[in-house]
Amino acid sequence: MCGSSSFHMIFSVIFMCLLFGGLCEHISVDIINDIGPNVQLGLHCKSKNKDLGSQSLTFHQHYGFRESLNFWGTTLFFCHFQWGNQSKWFDIFVVARDLKTCEGHPCVWSIRPSGPCRLTGKETCFPWNTNQY
Repeated sequence: MCGSSSFHMIFSVIFMCLLFGGLCEHISVDIINDIGPNVQLGLHCKSKNKDLGSQSLTFHQHYGFRESLNFWGTTLFFCHFQWGNQSKWFDIFVVARDLKTCEGHPCVWSIRPSGPCRLTGKETCFPWNTNQY
């Protein structure tokens, strides 16, 4: 009887992980203001289902978040960035692009005027998204 109970408990945990995906796997994102000295960086990150709110970072200050991945492998977080008269946005976490590189480590992003650079793994810079925010 005890063995059967243990099996059901393990099966239930596995089923919950598969059903709700996010209960078992998370991603961590760390964003650094590298726009320039004395430049305040405003940012607002969200996904389709979750708004992480607005933040304001001084030069070299960090903001991070940890969120669940969905079961379907389509987790996407995007951020809107503002400084001076600039307004840009970028998909800060895309499963297909970032999961393998950032698995087990925070996905660290340096936000620069030319675009965001992912520092995790081999440093890789990306252009800003061009379509409307």
